[in-house]
Amino acid sequence: MADFTQQQVADQCRIFGPQLTGLPPGIDGAQLLWAMSGNESSFGANCTPRHEPAFDVGGVYETAMMPLLRKFGSAAACSYGPLQLMFANAPSSATPSDFEDIKKAFTYSIDFLHLLLGKWKPRNLTEIGECWNAGHPMESFSAPVAAYVQELTANYQVPMPE
Repeated sequence: MADFTQQQVADQCRIFGPQLTGLPPGIDGAQLLWAMSGNESSFGANCTPRHEPAFDVGGVYETAMMPLLRKFGSAAACSYGPLQLMFANAPSSATPSDFEDIKKAFTYSIDFLHLLLGKWKPRNLTEIGECWNAGHPMESFSAPVAAYVQELTANYQVPMPE
């Protein structure tokens, strides 16, 4: 899988960020995407697919994943791209190799983020982080989700390269 430069990721954040709708007041779309890429791929430097056992054979979501697992094997149980979108959340026409194209990787990720924003209507950066990391806002969350939100908050302060 392709890794991307910080400049490439920042450029996509600037393109796709303004397209985000449903963000809470005070949240800048481009900066949000930049922060998410910091959490998920070290700003594009580590886009290696991440295997999620819960989505593979023997995992909690095996039954729901079976059509994708039959078609793509364990590659279907991975997350991809600068924002590490779970393959199961990509469009049905997607393939794992699509994520080697940064524009496709961002398009797929933004489409899913829009679904989360529309469904959960997060009120702040914390709830956006909970939605991306855990699938929904949480009244109380585990240490990993808390750490994710803390890192997202820190990454939201990291300036994008010009």
